Amino acid sequence: MVGVLMTGVAGVAEAAGPRLDVAGVTASGDDGNVAANTLDGDLSTRWSAEGDNVWISYDLGSAQTVGSISLAWHKGDSRKSTFDVRTSDDGSSWTTIAAGLSGTGTTTGLEAHDLTDTKARHVRIVGHGNTSNDWTSITETTIHGVDGNSGGPGRTVNVANSSQLSSAFAGAQAGDRIVLADGSYSIGKLSGKNGTADQPITVVAANRGGAVVNGGQLEVSNSSHVVIDGLRWTNSNTLKLTSSNHVRLTRNHFRLTESSSLKWVLVQGAGSHHNRIDHNLFEEKHQLGNFITIDGSSTQQSQHDLIDHNHFRDIGPRAENEMEAIRVGWSGISQSSGHTVVESNLFENCDGDPEIVSVKSNDNTVRYNTFRTSQGTLSHRHGNRGAFYGNFFLGEGKAGTGGIRIYGQDHKIYNNYFEGLTGKGHDAALQVDGGDVDTSGALSAHWRVYRATVVNNTFVNNASTIEVGANYKLAPVDSVVANNVVVGGEGKLFDELKVPVNMTYAGNIAWPTGAATIGIVRPDEAIRKADPLLVRDGLLYRLTAGSPAVDASAPGYPFTTDDMDGQARVAAVDTGADEHSSAAVTRGPLDPADVGPGAP
Repeated sequence: MVGVLMTGVAGVAEAAGPRLDVAGVTASGDDGNVAANTLDGDLSTRWSAEGDNVWISYDLGSAQTVGSISLAWHKGDSRKSTFDVRTSDDGSSWTTIAAGLSGTGTTTGLEAHDLTDTKARHVRIVGHGNTSNDWTSITETTIHGVDGNSGGPGRTVNVANSSQLSSAFAGAQAGDRIVLADGSYSIGKLSGKNGTADQPITVVAANRGGAVVNGGQLEVSNSSHVVIDGLRWTNSNTLKLTSSNHVRLTRNHFRLTESSSLKWVLVQGAGSHHNRIDHNLFEEKHQLGNFITIDGSSTQQSQHDLIDHNHFRDIGPRAENEMEAIRVGWSGISQSSGHTVVESNLFENCDGDPEIVSVKSNDNTVRYNTFRTSQGTLSHRHGNRGAFYGNFFLGEGKAGTGGIRIYGQDHKIYNNYFEGLTGKGHDAALQVDGGDVDTSGALSAHWRVYRATVVNNTFVNNASTIEVGANYKLAPVDSVVANNVVVGGEGKLFDELKVPVNMTYAGNIAWPTGAATIGIVRPDEAIRKADPLLVRDGLLYRLTAGSPAVDASAPGYPFTTDDMDGQARVAAVDTGADEHSSAAVTRGPLDPADVGPGAP
């Protein structure tokens, strides 16, 4: 952390620990201003060398614990010098303990740079020039001993303007809590900074929403265990997490300023994994691009990322493509596995794209989310082995609202609730779609469905309920539609627009009312015509004790261990998404109080 020595003002860290004796000093070169000048106590003398990676090394005589270093810079009040700190036991093998540090550009006096306590005999400053030229010029150096920064509680660094924030970023280290006072900030890159699970680097608003990022661009790159908490974002640039892991964006409010296509949060780069985006509000997006984009390298999606408890609202109007609320993967990396989890989010009026959430890779999970009055579908557009379960789709009669649409192999769709959806075809409540390529072909094509398992879902009063093969030429193969409750008053409740290959129906209950029909003829044990005796309970219809759906599921789906409410399914399983139970309800449709920055 960079700061003026012993001032104690906002944005500044104080040097701590005893001053250590220096037995000798050497340098990679000089211009006649020699290395010894940095130890003479005179700010009018200096060591200077030109070029990237020039260095000056200090020999402490024996191994000492180094806690901080203080440097004074030639012309330090008019330019910022950038440098790394390395340590060595033998003067031959070096370890970088801090990278990308810089002076403040505001003083010619000593500035303190706190370090993680490190035992070493030699300390080296590696210079990377300054904001005016490629010279490194140090007038004075002091090295300090143990200051307690060895895994205990970290420092609190208070910042009140963009310059102080930049300095805090430059010197950030494990355990730092960089606190932004209320006000407006231009933000920059946080690169090569690594906290730990117990001591993350935290960038937090002093008062949630009071610190406003209205300029610059944050890119967290090649970093780990970083938390960005409670900021309000109105700037015009993508927030990027690049080749980083265990980065968390939490309780932020995103309402970016757009004039053209813009992705708001982008996770990318080789080696990206285990990042979390949670309890944020994303709203009012009206240009192309996604609220959240999960990419990766050119061959591998970022892995094990979590998107949870966010509120997404008001994206649109409808575009043909490239305006999903969330996109997980893309066609070029769709054969890689992401293991992304999208859970417990609320989507309201997310109308920007035919796909509200678009999954385009293998082995991802979308669960426990609520989609309200949102045009489009949750789509498994590319990739295999997706799991979509425990989601609530509430169209409330709005035009173009849909449910789930799938392509690819070995997907599981269960415990979802669909009601009041008006879409058909691509936007049907459930579209087990046709494909335009089979088991090989262009990665951007619609891959044929194989072995989809659609079980224990509930459909109530949708314009088009379960459609099979509405689009493209290749009908689904070897799939299962079982134990679903389907109630509706229009169209075909089961509509095979293409005859599927070896499709299994079992244990479904259908109740067509009004002008609706079941749509396909199957034996009663496959699709039984019966009134499931649903009753309205708040936002949802649920089973009653006398329902023919109670204990009526066909066996064989052991992954349905609980229902849409989080109630355990015991013994014989009830048909549909709801298990008739007196157990406590632990999940349900989400409302704004359950998600976003202010949620529990």
